[in-house]
Amino acid sequence: MDKTILQSYIPLESVDEICDTFALYPIKIRVVKPRKRVQGSYRRPKPSAEYHLITINSDLNRYTFLITLLHEIAHLQAWENNKTLTHGKDWRLCFIALIKQYLSLDVFPQDVHYALEKHLENIKSSDFQDIFLSKTLQKYDAKPSTILDLILLEDVPENAVFLYAGKKMEKQSLLRKYYLCRDLKTNKLYRCHPLMKVSVLPK
Repeated sequence: MDKTILQSYIPLESVDEICDTFALYPIKIRVVKPRKRVQGSYRRPKPSAEYHLITINSDLNRYTFLITLLHEIAHLQAWENNKTLTHGKDWRLCFIALIKQYLSLDVFPQDVHYALEKHLENIKSSDFQDIFLSKTLQKYDAKPSTILDLILLEDVPENAVFLYAGKKMEKQSLLRKYYLCRDLKTNKLYRCHPLMKVSVLPK
């Protein structure tokens, strides 16, 4: 990806460092339409296309975009080192090294910097599973949920009815970090992330 284009997606202070990493490998970056379950993905090189493919959602703020990009670059490095695609030890070591490298550049605001330091103490396979980090990063989203008349699921009262992805659901109890919610049409139960953005409905 061209340096000028990169400046539109990640903090300016991180662009040169990312470009240096790109120079080490044949990489193609695709910015794609937002996906609900993932913010980015990595695909190893194929015989028909000898480059590493990384996709990143287009709706991420600069700091979330950079962290997601580093997450996927860690997959690339783990593949180059030991041909592994899992979120195991190889990936974790690569990701921790990358995050520490960019923390040292002071490219993140103080609150994100602190949240990332805490994140490194207990790395998850998905950064979205770290609720503290996710909530901190959401402060920098271009369109806060208040503008969209949406609120976070964790702020919805228990037993309230809300709309999410076209489904009417009822918020029930907290199960560790996630909320148990019931689809009112099918009665099916779902484990829902507390930072889901939903519309509260009258019962």
